[in-house]
Formats: sequence, C-alpha cells, structure tokens
Amino acid sequence: MIEHPEAGGDASFEPTVGEQLRLAQFVNALDKASEQELREISKLMAQQVLVTYPAAMRFLANEAAKNMSGHYWSEQRSEQLLRGLTKGAAE
Repeated sequence: MIEHPEAGGDASFEPTVGEQLRLAQFVNALDKASEQELREISKLMAQQVLVTYPAAMRFLANEAAKNMSGHYWSEQRSEQLLRGLTKGAAE
C-alpha cells in the first residue's frame, strides 16, 4: 500500500498538515465568498458527500474484495474510477 508522504504508521485516518492547511485556505475563501458562491459550493459539496464519495467507497470496497480473491486492479478500472469521480465536476 502506498502511504501519503505526510502520514506515518497507523495514522492513515488522521489529517495531515497539508490537509489542515488546505482546510484553512478553504475556510478563508468561504469567509470571503458571496451568498451566490456559497450556494453553488454547497450544492457541489452535497453532490460529493452524499452521492459521489459513498459510491466511490462502495466501488473501492468491491475492488478490494476482488483483489483478495485474485482479480487484481487494472488500468481500465483506474480510468473507470476517475471518470466516475469527475463526471459531475465538468458539468
């Protein structure tokens, strides 16, 4: 398994310094956003949190189970996951 360069050992669920910095930047940008921008951001975030991420987790859990049974990850599966995660972003 490839670990994030900032995460070590069993800290894979702990936020990294980089993630905390990105959060601070995002919060600062929210403080400066207009009401219309906040509404648009809320809609995009709701799509990600309520639809895209749960679907991605199901996909990855299914792939992990397949890997354990000898059906290993392929480049086509990577492309399929990327298409699924970015489908709504381009619209």
